[in-house]
Amino acid sequence: MKYVLILYLCTFIQQPQCPTSSVVGVEFDNYYDCITEGYKYSYSRLKEIPIDEVNEKKLAIRFACQEVETKPKINT
Repeated sequence: MKYVLILYLCTFIQQPQCPTSSVVGVEFDNYYDCITEGYKYSYSRLKEIPIDEVNEKKLAIRFACQEVETKPKINT
C-alpha cells in the first residue's frame, strides 16, 4: 500500500468549513512518512497565504493520509 497526502484549507469564522482540498502529488511508502510530511506541507502552504487573509478568515490547514492501492508492475 501507498499513501497520498490530502490538504484541506479550512475557515473557522463560524462553523468550521473545509471547502477546498488538494492532493499533494507525492506517494508515500508508509503512513508515518505521509503524516510527518503533512505537517511540513501544511506549514509551507499556510505561509504562502497573506497574514491578513489568515487572520480575517481564521484559516487553518487540515490534512489526512489516504491509503491507495498500487498495481503491481508488469515486466514486458
